[in-house]
Amino acid sequence: MSNDMKNFAALCCLWLLTSCGLVELESSKNGKLDGYWHLELVDTLSTGGQLDLRQELRFWAIQGTIFELYSPELEWGQYFVSHFTHENGTLTLHKIYFDRREEGDPPVENVDLLRPFGINQLEGEHFIVEELTGSKMTLRNDALRLTFKNQ
Repeated sequence: MSNDMKNFAALCCLWLLTSCGLVELESSKNGKLDGYWHLELVDTLSTGGQLDLRQELRFWAIQGTIFELYSPELEWGQYFVSHFTHENGTLTLHKIYFDRREEGDPPVENVDLLRPFGINQLEGEHFIVEELTGSKMTLRNDALRLTFKNQ
């Protein structure tokens, strides 16, 4: 039997085992939360003001247990990372760090760096998930409503 046939047979066996539930491949349990979310609108709840960011490049990336922020347009052009919890219709961000592996991922100590992303706390930022589909997400806390589109 050729190597191609052996590889094909192995893939078929793996597919059969996973489809029958005998082998479970690791996957995220986040459902529709996983994605590369473009922050499009920020509503200030106390004033009724709205900031339109559809032409800006501000992103929240969520996959598995990792939450990441990025905007190539902001002068520091950095990635930020955090862990999060998503349960009972809420999303809570934990301590946020600079994504700088060579420096050991130092913690962010200036919340002003996170405000362009709709985040106003360095740790424990808590959002109610108002809407979550495969293409749209709306989050709300006491001060803001954030509207995202999945890229």
